[in-house]
Amino acid sequence: MKKELNEFLLALMGLELSRTTRAANMQCFQFGKLQSAGKGLIGEFGLHIQCPWRLTNKKEIIVGSEDLFEQPTENGDYDPDFEWDKPMANLRDIKLQKLFDTQQFKVNAVATDHYGGLEIKFAEDFCLTLFPTLSSKYEFSEYWRLLNNKHESGRHLVVGPLGVEEIRDEE
Repeated sequence: MKKELNEFLLALMGLELSRTTRAANMQCFQFGKLQSAGKGLIGEFGLHIQCPWRLTNKKEIIVGSEDLFEQPTENGDYDPDFEWDKPMANLRDIKLQKLFDTQQFKVNAVATDHYGGLEIKFAEDFCLTLFPTLSSKYEFSEYWRLLNNKHESGRHLVVGPLGVEEIRDEE
């Protein structure tokens, strides 16, 4: 199954990180040319992340998964009615939107580690790092999944504490 994961990841090489969305706390990144699907747009590949992650450059963490639970203004007064789960109502949504408005990301390199982690390097020293922290071996736990939206069968790979699993959508 490692071979299939490497093939999927190599297919990301040279693609643009074209869009990001969020469902609850799961961040979804779209790679490649966007196409209509249902009520939205999807890329040639989709990366759905359910483990801790961060986007960095050489100097700093630009945005990370835990920014979801921070108020949208870093220097604002505390709001006791803060609701992180509303769109554009948290620091993560705001920072990602600003980043996508001002920066382009082209995949230069990809690598995995023994623990289910993933590192995607982009031009200009940007790096998206996924680092699973769950030790439970629960069969339905998931760190991240990579969807091949170009493949007619809806083929995708799921990475979790039990390794890599291939999924094909039933037609």
